[in-house]
Formats: sequence, structure tokens, C-alpha cells
Amino acid sequence: MSEPARCAGVPEARREPSLRRYPLRRLRLPVGAGQLSLVVPDEAAWVRGGTWAPDVVRGKEPPYWIRIWPAALAAARTIDRGGDLSGLQVLDLGCGLGVPGVAAARAGASVTFADLEQDALAFAAWNARNQPGADSEPAVVQIDWSQATTAGAFDLVVMSDVSYRERHHEPLRAHLREVLAPGGVALHADPLRELATAFLSSLADEYVTACWTRPTVIQDRRADVRLTLIAREAAALDAAVCRFGESSARGAYRDGGGAPPA
Repeated sequence: MSEPARCAGVPEARREPSLRRYPLRRLRLPVGAGQLSLVVPDEAAWVRGGTWAPDVVRGKEPPYWIRIWPAALAAARTIDRGGDLSGLQVLDLGCGLGVPGVAAARAGASVTFADLEQDALAFAAWNARNQPGADSEPAVVQIDWSQATTAGAFDLVVMSDVSYRERHHEPLRAHLREVLAPGGVALHADPLRELATAFLSSLADEYVTACWTRPTVIQDRRADVRLTLIAREAAALDAAVCRFGESSARGAYRDGGGAPPA
């Protein structure tokens, strides 16, 4: 019997100039029947180093991208439920370390990572590229998605914990209008944030949705993550729920969008 393919690890990642500037560690996340193997920054060591602090003092957003949040892991597990994603175009918007997109790449999808942080994109693309099931080179787009729309047409748009500020809501709606391919769906994940509820409710006139909640733990962080599938047409939503949704999502449709109370 042949052994399963070995994922590239920290020694290989240290050969990449953009990655080796960080203290690195291997992280294995339970996803589906197996594990998603990643190389990520050692968050504790990097925070102690303090190189990020001057930028924050000058008004730059804290480096949220360096941490894997429960919503990202829940989204990755939802994507894993979809089975073989070969032939699908997937956008991981505001990706950070890109855990959902990496899961999609492992399932055979063609993945585009979009984020403002160049180093976040480097980690996301490296991990996607080195998944055993990855069939294509991931694309990266360095973009302030709150100011501009990512180009392309995508079968699945992943929005993992990106609606936590009201000023993000219109850019997110613009992405749904402009990059969601015909018959495509979006997957929105959030830890039941009040502002995320407001965003989901704002979709009522244009989209149908299905929602369910999944308790998710990663390291010392636990959250009840709301997962919402968003589509223009009921038929596309029905197909997505059958493919990605949990049993609690079956029949949980909301004509005209919206969201359950947080």
C-alpha cells in the first residue's frame, strides 16, 4: 500500500523569502475525515517581537490576518462537505491566511485569494499550492476590497468574518453583484456579530439565503459560527444547500435573504 502524500512543512516554507521573515510553525486542523496541514506564522512569537506595533500606532489596522479565526475554520469545514470541487472558480475575499481557500484548493478548485496584506497572500498561496489535491496554481490579488472590486467571475465566493464593520457592507454587496457567476453562491461565515446580521438582512431585496450555526473551536478560541449560503436564485441555493449544508440547513430558506437574530 502506498503512503499518503506528505505535505510540505516548515523546512520547505523557510526557502520562501516572504515566509521565512516570520517565526513559523506547522498547524494541523481537523477538517472533514482528515486534517488540513498548514505552515503559519507563530503568532505568539511574532507578537512578542513587536515589529507590528509601530504600524498600529500610526493608525494601520491591527494584523488580524496572522490569526486563524473560528469563522475561517467553520467555512473550511463547510467547503470540505462539497466533495470534489474540480472545475469550480473560488474567491476567498479578505482571505487572511486563507484557510477556506486552502480547503477549496485541496478539493481541486481553482482558487483566487484577495487581501490587502501581501504577506497574508503569500502564506495563503503557499499553503494552497502545497495541498496534495491541488490541481492548479492559486491566483493572488493584492487589493483593498473595501475600495475596489476583485475582477473575475466565481462559482463560490467565500466571505469569512469580513462584515464586522458597517463600511464593509456596500463593498461586499458590490462583490456579490459583480463577481458572482450565474448560478454561483457565496458562503458568509461570522460568529453571530450584530453588524454581520445587519449585512445579511440588507441582502433581502436581491438574494435568497440559508443559514445554520456550528460551534467551532480553534486553539483557545471558541465561537458559535453562523454559516450563510447566498444566491440569486432559489435553484442555485437549493443545490448549494444539498452540497455544502448541514442537516439543520435543509429547509431553512429565507426568500429575499435576511438572517436569524444573533
